[in-house]
Formats: sequence, C-alpha cells, structure tokens
Amino acid sequence: MRRVSLFILLALSLFAATGCPQELEEEGQAPVITLPDGIIYSLELGESLVLSPGFAFLDDLSTVRWLSNGAVVGTGPSFTFTPSETGVYYITVEAVNPYGQAFLEVRVNVWQQAPQPPVPQPPEPDNPLFVFDQTEYHVALGRTIRLLPFDLDTTRHYVFSWHIDGTSVQQGDDPLYRFEARSQGRYSVEFTLTGDDGSSADTTLTVLVCPAEGTYRRAASANSSAHCDKVLAFMPAPGQYVNENYTATTMDEACKYAIARIKDDKYVSLGGFGGFIVVGFDHSVANDGGYNLAIRNSLYTNYSEPGIVWVMQDEDGNGLPDDTWYELKGSEYGLDCTAQDYAVTYYRPDAPGQPVAWTDNLGGSGSVDYLAAFHTQDYYYPLWVKEPRYTLRGTRLEARNYDQSGRGVLWINPDYGWGYADNYSETDMFPGGKTGDGDSCNHFRISDAVTFDGKPANLQYIDFVKVQTGLNTKSGWLGEVSTEVVDVLDYNLVK
Repeated sequence: MRRVSLFILLALSLFAATGCPQELEEEGQAPVITLPDGIIYSLELGESLVLSPGFAFLDDLSTVRWLSNGAVVGTGPSFTFTPSETGVYYITVEAVNPYGQAFLEVRVNVWQQAPQPPVPQPPEPDNPLFVFDQTEYHVALGRTIRLLPFDLDTTRHYVFSWHIDGTSVQQGDDPLYRFEARSQGRYSVEFTLTGDDGSSADTTLTVLVCPAEGTYRRAASANSSAHCDKVLAFMPAPGQYVNENYTATTMDEACKYAIARIKDDKYVSLGGFGGFIVVGFDHSVANDGGYNLAIRNSLYTNYSEPGIVWVMQDEDGNGLPDDTWYELKGSEYGLDCTAQDYAVTYYRPDAPGQPVAWTDNLGGSGSVDYLAAFHTQDYYYPLWVKEPRYTLRGTRLEARNYDQSGRGVLWINPDYGWGYADNYSETDMFPGGKTGDGDSCNHFRISDAVTFDGKPANLQYIDFVKVQTGLNTKSGWLGEVSTEVVDVLDYNLVK
C-alpha cells in the first residue's frame, strides 16, 4: 500500500510546528524549516488545510514564499491550501535570509470518497477433498521435508495412506508424512485419502533427492554483485498497482517488468496477502552467522506493510527456484495470532473497474477494493493469470492497522518487531548502515531459517529469496495493505 500513502508520506507533519518565525539567534545562519517526523495527512475534497511550519534564523529582511508547479501561490509563514479537484499536489515552502535559503517540498493527497462498485460473488468452489502445494518436491540428501494435503474438511474423519515406490510407509489419521531424504534418486509417492462417509481420492507425487548441501554452491568472487540480478517469479495478489502502466500477459513478461523496476531503483508492489516475488543472485549468499541479506524499501514508522521472507538453496543445481523454501523466523513466528499455511483464493472480476473478491481457507471472505480515484486500469487481477481464480498460500501476520482520525482519513499501520521486509524495525533497519540506504533497509540472517516444524534449518548458504505480503487487510480509502520491494542485496558484500 505504499502507493497513495507514500505520495503523501512527507506531507504535512506541519501542524505540530510552531508556525512562528524566530529572530536570527546567531549571525551568519541560513534559515531552518522544521517538520516533526511520523505524521501523515490526507485531505478530502472540499476541505482546506493550513500549513504552518516552524522557522528559525529569520529576521526582518527574510522572505517566505509558497510555490506550486513553479508558480508562487502565497507568501508569509503560513499558507491555506484549498484544492479544487482530487489528485496529488506538490507544494514547496521557501525561506530566504541574507545568509542563505532553505526549502521543503510537501505532498498533499486530495481524495473524494466514491461509492464502491458491488463486490462480485465468487463462484461456487470446486470442493476437492484435498490439494497439495506442488506435485514435485526437491530436497538435498540428508534432509527431511513434509508432504501434507491442504484444505481438508475438518468435520470429517479420514484415513491417510502413503506408499513410496509401491511400498506402504504410513497409514492412519495423521495427514502429515515426513519424507527423509536418505538416498539420492527419484521417488514416486502415492497418497490416498479415505473418508468415513465412503469418499476417497488419491494422487501421486514425485520427490527428487538431490546431492548433499554444497554440491552446487557458487562462491562469491571479487566480481560478484551485491544486488539481486534476476527475478524468477513475480505473482502479486490483486492490488491497485497491478497492471498499472505496464502490460504483462505471461510470467516471463511479468518478471522482466519486475527486474527492470528493481534495476531502475523503483518499488515493485506485491499486492494483497500472499503476493510474492522471487529473486536470485550471480552467486550463493553465505551464512556467516550474522546478518546476510538486506531488503530495501522506503520505510516510515506507523506505515509498515510487513512481508514474510523465505530462502532456498538450489538443491538440484538447475538455476530455478523449484527446491525447498525455508521461512526466516521473525518476531511474530509461532504466536497464536500468526497463521501458518494460510491461503487466499482470488477471483477474476467479470467486468472492468470492479473489486476483486476473495475467500480464504478459514471461512473468511472479502474484496480488494477498486480505487477509481487513483488507479484506473481495468483490472487489479494480474493479466498473466489465465485461470478465473488462483490461490496464494503462506504465513499471515495479525493485522493491526486502524484509523487514528476516527473519520476514515488517517490510517496507521503499526510496526512489527523484527524479521520482516517493508517494516519499520528498530532492530533490523541499521540506520546509517553500509548499504548506503540509511533507514530504508531491513536486514536478515540466514541462520533464522526454520524447517516446516520450526527447527533451525542450518543452511550454509542460499541462492534464492522470496518476499511475500504477510497481511490480509485494507486501510479504508488507501486500499489493500501490500508489501513493496525496491531491491534485495547480499549484505555480506557490503557490511
């Protein structure tokens, strides 16, 4: 949700300032304009806004001007802004004394509440007895992965049967099978579900046991880049920036769009819950026990949009992220309010300009709003998704956003502790760090990677990083809360 909110993120912390010029306290000082941090304002059409910053080092010879689009629109220490239409406005206040000048650009988002089109009703679900998150699994020798059917009907009793290459290995009421990679090779895993009502279903999975960790490691060299150099998958959830100012009709085109944005130092929006991007490097990123990764964005306190971070080794050496994902444990991991294996299904609207309906695997439903005042592309549903619905699955954090104003105009997204992208964290932001990005990076340790059962993964290195929107919520007129990514770096090469 960086979208509209970031357009106004500097805007109008002005109300907390004194608004009164001060006499020159010390000869030879250029003016100073003060703005308290951490306040974001918006303005509804029909209202006026009085801008009154604080000034220092002004005397009778000093001047203060207000400019918009290069034209002077006012003079003096305060300015009343009364817009005539919606949009994003840029206003500059300039102070000049005999010793120099100071100026500050503020941004005001002017909006008007518009009625939402009716939310389309999602079609009836297909009601399969179960789904797996994939049909082929790759795992390094000596490791254990889970094989687990999702979206079971918890009101029924089932018996689950597992066979590997025709040999029965587990049967009972536990749906989880722990596959231990003891020998290299390709294994056929047959799964059967039988219900107490006589229903049954089965499927066959493939597990490829790859060589041991380190076989395909690509050590960094003096020529290695700290920046990610490829996007291997980009699948946002529906959101107000999806399809805006670009057209991608295939996954390959979507990935090219995303890496071009990153190389141009621009954010990539992941949309609502579950939307993700997968990036790779020209080398393997080593785990030295400290912080190894940095994920950059423009971060502001009380406007956090946390993204879950996952890492993967190229266990089969084919250069593709088709192996085992490991979640990087953050401050919310394991809490009762954090949902693992949460899944949301999104449904393509029948017509342009419509909200996107969704349902989840906990019985919830809702919509991603269509914000006609700001983002007018026909569809917020990714054009490269050909199916009428698609499901995104991952870890969901508790939503804590709220309207501070009580009038629906000032939404706050509280910060989370640590371990998440696009999150204002005093623990992992490292102000003034060597990434050269000040406060705009969260930093991560590969040593925080955990297995499916929460145990340390003990990865020596990683090759791929996935960032995934970790909230399913929206903030009024600002729309869906979505994680954004500007860059992913190998922090080892810059620290």
